[in-house]
Amino acid sequence: MKYCAYCKVLNEEGSKVCKICGRKLNETVYTKESKVKYKPKTKHKTKHKTKYKKVYKDRREKGKMSFFQKFMMFILINLCIALMGVCAYMGYHIYTSENIDVPNVIGYTFEDGESILKENKLEVLKVDKKVSSLEEVGIILDQSKKGKAKENQTVKLYVGVLDDKIIVPNVIDLDIDKAIEKLKSLDISYKLEYEDGDEDGVVLNQSIKGGSKIEKKDVITLKVSKKQSKTEDEVTKDEVGN
Repeated sequence: MKYCAYCKVLNEEGSKVCKICGRKLNETVYTKESKVKYKPKTKHKTKHKTKYKKVYKDRREKGKMSFFQKFMMFILINLCIALMGVCAYMGYHIYTSENIDVPNVIGYTFEDGESILKENKLEVLKVDKKVSSLEEVGIILDQSKKGKAKENQTVKLYVGVLDDKIIVPNVIDLDIDKAIEKLKSLDISYKLEYEDGDEDGVVLNQSIKGGSKIEKKDVITLKVSKKQSKTEDEVTKDEVGN
């Protein structure tokens, strides 16, 4: 008997088409105990799974590096490190051979520092730096180049110079005598200008603000109040009132 794979019906041995669905019959089934000629689907699935596992295994093994590849990678990394070390050594050697040591002359007098630098084939440029302490006058406080420099390169030496500027005191609202006394104690030159005011001999304004720095040659102008003198009529009235 022939077995229809579509509608699962047994047909006569001589049948070419299924009596139920009308499709062609390809496979024959003899009895229930006999073996079926068609291959079960489970066997096809098993083959597919085996093939997938094999492909996955091949890809995983393909990504791995061999011992020779690892060894060559190790050699390449060490060569790169060695090359970098050689380049750094050569650069340092060139730098030290083309440059000379710059002596540290901070704390020396300008004359001594200049002499030391010129002996080492370096040029010197003096730069004044104002200081308030007499101990730092004429002393090298800093230098522009330290460590290494090219031959005949200019080194700036910052030398202490006394700051001769004077800080102007605030004398507004002071009595003129006290204001003049303050200015004289600081050797500040001054001149007086008078204008009318309620009180006599009080500083109303100053030409340079308090806290400003000036040279000794500068002159500060003080405006001083001057009380107006009474007229004859006002004097008569006061006397009458008393």
